[in-house]
Amino acid sequence: MLRKVGYGTKLVRDFNELNILRFIKLYGPLSRAQLSKKYKISKATVSEIISKLLKVNFVKEIGMGASTKIGGRKPILLEFNPKAGYAIGIEIKRNHARVALTDLNALIYKQDQIEYPENTPLSDVLYMLFPFIHKYLKEKWVKSAKAMGIGVAIPGLIDYSKGCILESDSLKEWEGVLIKKLFENEFGIETFIENDVKAITFGESRFGNGRDYSNMIYLWVGDGIGAGIVINGELYRGVSASAGEVGFYELGFYIKNEAEFKWLYDGHKTFGEILSEKVLVQGACKGIQENFKTTLNGGNLSIDTIVEKAFEDDPLALELVTEYASIVGILCINLINTLNPETLLIGGDHIAYNERFMDLIRERVKKDELHTPILAVRLQNAGLKDVAGVLGSVGLVLDDIFYSEQLNLDRYRAIFGKK
Repeated sequence: MLRKVGYGTKLVRDFNELNILRFIKLYGPLSRAQLSKKYKISKATVSEIISKLLKVNFVKEIGMGASTKIGGRKPILLEFNPKAGYAIGIEIKRNHARVALTDLNALIYKQDQIEYPENTPLSDVLYMLFPFIHKYLKEKWVKSAKAMGIGVAIPGLIDYSKGCILESDSLKEWEGVLIKKLFENEFGIETFIENDVKAITFGESRFGNGRDYSNMIYLWVGDGIGAGIVINGELYRGVSASAGEVGFYELGFYIKNEAEFKWLYDGHKTFGEILSEKVLVQGACKGIQENFKTTLNGGNLSIDTIVEKAFEDDPLALELVTEYASIVGILCINLINTLNPETLLIGGDHIAYNERFMDLIRERVKKDELHTPILAVRLQNAGLKDVAGVLGSVGLVLDDIFYSEQLNLDRYRAIFGKK
């Protein structure tokens, strides 16, 4: 979708430049005449804009196109140059982090991962990431490209003005560390901070299985649970940036029959407590101790083992995964009935990408008493998997230049060398 035009001569000119750039990015290669016709502005204006975009290397001429049916001079075709700029995407978790270098199409050229103990200070984690970014900046094509920004996805509620974690339930010691300032001081590149699940949601919306939908929910299932929301193509954060914190929903009357969740439920108060993959392991241990029929080995339990055994029809493992999927399904029903999205994507660390697990969730969702929103939604896996966090971070960097209808003129002018 093209950005809306602003007011005033300078605003209109800037909007036209970016809209032409986006048009070439989406539909190129195109000629100047095609741009004038499709975008409905004069050939002279198009030529002036293209001259500027060629000068900053965001557009390149790639040769001649076909002449018209009546003959005449062949047009010069124009193509977007994704290597005119670059972005750095970072995803930081409690015990590991990923960092990647991408071009303007969010194509990953380099990526690395580090691991560290769970109680590692956040500043130490950031300093461990710095050498990888310095290495990326030495790439030949990067040296002549524009730095679009660094995006950082991290757990917790974010203070966007300070660029730090405002509040985190499980990472209290990371609160207040000035992430944005540390990166900008080190590299001189504008840095954007976002909650990890919101960043992943944004990545799925722009580059993953949510890219064809304007209204979607992303549900992250792993060691805990969280949701991201996209409304009318834009990430919804809420007044205090805490939209989607579904892990704090109280189970309340949802557990009407404790026997239905005999292996997982143990007095848990919230969805976040019970929908932890650790609870699956605890449930397996409980079943083994009670001599329930199973081939699971109490000395060698993992999420992957439980899921694998479940879909080999191991009785205990299958009951565990079915209970887990049912609780996820209950949460999905509430999200669907509240927000009425076009699609609900489920992603995470381990269990989320198993298709049979998804089928169990769909079975539970179909039991909802309100049929219309359930029939309207497409429930599917997320698509980006391991790179979702870094690509979401890159999406945040590129958003107000290439995606959002709301244009940040100050940033646009800074990137394109305008005053």
